[in-house]
Amino acid sequence: MCSSHNLIASDKRGIVHDMAMEQAMAPAARFFDDDRYLRTVVAEKPPAKSAAEAHGAARLAGCRAGALILDAGCGNGRHAVPLARAGYRVVGLDSSGVLLAAARRAARDDLWPHFVRGSYTKLEFEAAAFDAVLCLGTSLGYLGDDGDLAALREFRRVLVPGGRLVVETLHRGEIGARLREHEERPLGYGGTLRVERRFDRARGVMREAQRLEDGTGDASPRTYELRVYGGDELRRMLEGAGFVVTGCYASLDGEGEPSSTTPLVLVGEAAAPGCGSGLGQ
Repeated sequence: MCSSHNLIASDKRGIVHDMAMEQAMAPAARFFDDDRYLRTVVAEKPPAKSAAEAHGAARLAGCRAGALILDAGCGNGRHAVPLARAGYRVVGLDSSGVLLAAARRAARDDLWPHFVRGSYTKLEFEAAAFDAVLCLGTSLGYLGDDGDLAALREFRRVLVPGGRLVVETLHRGEIGARLREHEERPLGYGGTLRVERRFDRARGVMREAQRLEDGTGDASPRTYELRVYGGDELRRMLEGAGFVVTGCYASLDGEGEPSSTTPLVLVGEAAAPGCGSGLGQ
């Protein structure tokens, strides 16, 4: 397992200058590496709600006190920081420099979390380094099917045998039900987020354009594409990456069945090699 010394010594500020990694980033990275996205997240994700989500995910992952957790897609640290303050050792990974800078500010000078900039498809960690991996807030789906499968295999590689992955993502059934083609969301500080969506059902891909109007200047639309999975699709991907799916829920509370009004939460346990895990296939 990675020790805290090794994690911190490798990159004390969590900054990785790797041109190959930069080129491998999905085009959606430009959407998230933008202060307008950060302002939206801060306005729409209250700290108390984020902390509750984080603790729910840790319970689903079966984390014990002091567990070493990888928060993959940590963003501005809204899950990583409360988990670290609850006594877990947390490494937050994200591709966005803007979001990671905000995460470091939120963490202040605390030893944990430790933040690293990197790509899901090539994690710079040793095998069996983490007790749990959390991929929350629809952090999966930006790399295409092959890229997402590669990411899941990397999550499996860095998990200890029996360690758990918790994935919370958009449910395919939400498209057209809870998520409409046109949406206007007022933000607490007086701004408005205008959203336009198109869904290619043949490809299972949602294209979303966001326009933030808050009087700060640039209100041009920003777009990204997201591969949206159904429960059976995502289950097969986890199994192909070497996980045994142990739970499927409507929330990080571990309750209910996913539906058109809820996210999709799957829990996968790292299968032992040779147990039909799909590794190497």
